[in-house]
Amino acid sequence: MVQTLLRSCLWLLVALPLFAQAPGAAPELPLDPTLPDQLKELKQLVSDPKMVGDFQAIGLIQALTKELDKKNPKDKERLAKGLGEVFRTGKVRPADKDSLYKEASDALAKLSTDGSKELAKAVVDPRFKELIAVQAHMMLSIGKTEDDKQVELLLDTTVRSPYDQLRAASGEALGCFTSLEIKQRREVVKTILREWGSLHQKATTADNPSPGAPIDPAPANARKTLREVEGKWNTTLQKLTGTSFTAYPDWQRWLNKNQNWVPPSAPKKT
Repeated sequence: MVQTLLRSCLWLLVALPLFAQAPGAAPELPLDPTLPDQLKELKQLVSDPKMVGDFQAIGLIQALTKELDKKNPKDKERLAKGLGEVFRTGKVRPADKDSLYKEASDALAKLSTDGSKELAKAVVDPRFKELIAVQAHMMLSIGKTEDDKQVELLLDTTVRSPYDQLRAASGEALGCFTSLEIKQRREVVKTILREWGSLHQKATTADNPSPGAPIDPAPANARKTLREVEGKWNTTLQKLTGTSFTAYPDWQRWLNKNQNWVPPSAPKKT
């Protein structure tokens, strides 16, 4: 009798975790016991004042972000935080040695909302105020996370940044949000077109022909900005609306006639 009872208790200890799991649910992925040491190693490499460990750090970042679908969600969260530390650790790399930051951005882009939180903090970090190309790369990576909480940041950068490269990159990143709720998507399209219209008006303003009249730099500046952003913005508008115009006047006429436009169905994620 005692032996039978013991066997029953042992069976229950083995079976309880199975009962606790929802029917049909995949087993929870185990935590990676090596991850803390790998993140510690990454921080040490990035901390090197001579920056000689950057190439090794890049290789480690690539290794850490392989087969993310096989990682426990808690590991993904820890990984995102560890990658975020790359932007806050050690000396700021100059523009000709910014590969480390771009690699970290690409890695965070694969980590959905965990990654977008770290990218959103890094892109406004004063450490990178002179590294416009790095900021632009971060903007594109934020778009790839498809975290709709970052749409406001991207849209604000698109219409307000003093740097054309950032306006182009953030505008391009907004094209990733083809699953955005319709009301918010319409607002993104309307805001981009409003700013495009303002630039178009300035760019097509004729110079004052009067001799000795002061030269207004606004038209030339607007034309310069449009050369940088127009193609990126146009592609984003096409993705969000499913409409294939290429010139601002055509977009404006379309929007005036279709205030309640309906986008195409969002593509199914594989």
